[in-house]
Amino acid sequence: MLQQIPESNGSRFYKEFDVNIGIIADEFLYNSFEGVANFHYITRDNYKEYTDKLDIFLLVTTWKGIDMSWKGLGNPNIRKHRRDMFEILQHYQTNGIKTVFYSKEDPVNYEIFIELAQKCDYVFTTAEEVVESYKTDCNNEKVSVLNFGVNPTYHNPVGIRKFNKRKEVLFSGSWYVKYPHRIEDTQRIFDGVLDNDTDLKIIDRNYQLKLERHFFPEKYLEYISPAVDHHTLQKLHKLFDWAINLNSVKYSNTMFANRIYELQALGNILLSNYSTGVNNKFPNVFLVNNRSEVKAILNGFSDEEKYKHQVFGVRRVMSRETTYIRIQELLEATNTSYVDQSRSVGVVVKKNSKYINEMFERQSYPHKQLILEQDFSETVKEKFDMITFFDVSKEYGEFYLEDMVNGFKYTDSDFITKEAYYDGDNFVKGTEHDYVKVIKDKTRTIFWSEAFTSEELMKMDKPFHRENGFSIDRFEFNNKNVVNEVKEVEYKLSVIVPTYNNGDHLLNKCFNSLRRSSIFEEMEIIIVDDGSTDNYTTRIINNLARQYSNVKTFFFNDGGSGSASRPRNKGVEIGSASYLTYLDPDNEAINDGYATLLKEIEQENYDFVVGNMLKVSDKVLNFDYYKTMMQFNGSDVIYKRNIKQYVVNTSFKAMSIQALVLRKDLVTENSLKMVEGAIGQDTLFFQELLLNSKKVKAINLSIHVYYAAVDGSVTNVISKNFFEKYLLLEKERISFLQEHNLLNDYMEEKFYVYFTNWYLKRLNKIKAEDLEDSIECLYKIFYLYRDYIKNEDEAIQRFEDLYHNKEFEKMLSSF
Repeated sequence: MLQQIPESNGSRFYKEFDVNIGIIADEFLYNSFEGVANFHYITRDNYKEYTDKLDIFLLVTTWKGIDMSWKGLGNPNIRKHRRDMFEILQHYQTNGIKTVFYSKEDPVNYEIFIELAQKCDYVFTTAEEVVESYKTDCNNEKVSVLNFGVNPTYHNPVGIRKFNKRKEVLFSGSWYVKYPHRIEDTQRIFDGVLDNDTDLKIIDRNYQLKLERHFFPEKYLEYISPAVDHHTLQKLHKLFDWAINLNSVKYSNTMFANRIYELQALGNILLSNYSTGVNNKFPNVFLVNNRSEVKAILNGFSDEEKYKHQVFGVRRVMSRETTYIRIQELLEATNTSYVDQSRSVGVVVKKNSKYINEMFERQSYPHKQLILEQDFSETVKEKFDMITFFDVSKEYGEFYLEDMVNGFKYTDSDFITKEAYYDGDNFVKGTEHDYVKVIKDKTRTIFWSEAFTSEELMKMDKPFHRENGFSIDRFEFNNKNVVNEVKEVEYKLSVIVPTYNNGDHLLNKCFNSLRRSSIFEEMEIIIVDDGSTDNYTTRIINNLARQYSNVKTFFFNDGGSGSASRPRNKGVEIGSASYLTYLDPDNEAINDGYATLLKEIEQENYDFVVGNMLKVSDKVLNFDYYKTMMQFNGSDVIYKRNIKQYVVNTSFKAMSIQALVLRKDLVTENSLKMVEGAIGQDTLFFQELLLNSKKVKAINLSIHVYYAAVDGSVTNVISKNFFEKYLLLEKERISFLQEHNLLNDYMEEKFYVYFTNWYLKRLNKIKAEDLEDSIECLYKIFYLYRDYIKNEDEAIQRFEDLYHNKEFEKMLSSF
């Protein structure tokens, strides 16, 4: 069966960089770079042969190299290996060859390889957290991050639809006793799979070693198979929908397992343990926080939705994560000249129209130009690398061109087409992810310009026999214009989703988690974009709106307000359901939590029903609001007469507004609005909801996951903006406290702890250029409450003294 799976025949899009690079690396990394440039594997015996040929010598951290020739290089105590390497580096440097160190073992093995980095001209690492350490330890400013990537001719989706998929979930890797957290994560995912009555297929990478420290527990033995070579493993992965990835490094923003990249290119959907970097960069990877989630994930999608998710992963890595891009980054950083590999597409149309323009402009592929048929000629054709045809009677999705162009990256084909496609709601079967010999319709085909004449293309009105074609997937094209009928539907729950430059998270975290809900069809999902500027998020939103009739959208188109308040307020305004909740694009609903909340609030006359929240960063924390309610209220239901004292007794503890379902009229009848432009507004809004309620219930169920360490999240970036936005909030908070006669209670129960732990502890994270403005703004926050301070607090007194003495720098080390 594996022998029948076709392979890539090369790449038409990419050309090998005309740069000679000597390399020492392991098999996995070498395969990812092979063919991208003129790579030459370097050994002790051959290094002098390449003296006059190399532009760059790339030393990649390795434990043994490809052929065991560098076994022991990762042991600093074996001085012979290190002396040999120092000699090679010195030889190349003496002869004007740039020496580059690249660590893919950071941060865990930083100390093991640092002395090699110190001898090189340039340093690259997969872990941004050690960049400054390298600069210091190597006395070298030429240090950069270089992420893993996929080699399109080695890691690709060619043949992934050749056979029906196997039902097991595949894991190819090792059992590592030395990483206890990894063992715990492994068992969580494995057991979650087995709980679903789904089998595992474990390819044990260390099977032949027969070492006890690598033995899997007995309960998994029936699922284990021996290791296979890397080439065979690539094909094996194409037989499975689902695969498991495990990260040994969990809390780096950029360093995580290279399989995250590679397996997506092979068409796998990934279940993984938590990684800060994976969560930031690849929200389409399912991060498993408890074993019960696995069942919901595996069963939460139709076959078509699974396939679409796989295609998203292929697009994601082929568009942004190829090793051609990585080598280009390396060449730029080392000031090595190269030929740019951008490729242009000419889109030919019979005549221009509003709809043609709309479909053309929605395309995510950037290097494109619209051409009228009457202007198309051989001369015009030769200006473009690729030519395609749009038909006004058909539908071209946002990622149509991007996906078609990517087909040229992982095959050396003359044309890329869609043999399988949708015709309205009807699916037309055809070859997918395999080679074809017929062009059935040029309006769903893209042509490599040099392989065809303009005359051939213009006359191609019927099926046309042509060797060396490739057919990709069925998505992003419809043979008919599809217009969603506006149906009058009475939705039960409005889910308000504020977005801003986070389209991947919106689709893969937020929206996909809602798709798994049993009440998805009864949800009105209101996506309000706060003015995204990335030219991507709006494409994702529009794509979702065309696919799902229960998605309602609104776009501000003004560059953004700086917080989620404005889009949330707008969502309430345009929502039609009697009940509502909120879910941020970078968070996930857990299992069927919203359905449970809705059922509770419909059964009784509650103003809102609230559950618990999981917070994931360097550890998983359960924010157990049910426990708080029981502890301070003695019951899971609280009534208006007790709410004010309850708020005081809990020291003004709030809960995520994404963990509740509330009556819409609780917001509208009390004219409640979130503070626009502010951050931290959720806390105040929750307290407003609570104090305006007559009857509230808490349930002991986790409703959503909050990913706290998301790159770019406003609470993870400390600048003067941070304090300016909190000043807006605090002005509203003090008015709120005065209105409810709670200011004195707040000062006694909350102010001192909050001001010290939330504001003062963040002073040392302020950007240097923002220091004075930030502290001035923080003092304005402090001054709002100054007249109400009754108790002397050492930290707050110190802050006030340092402020009046203008000792701003000293503040950074004082709290």
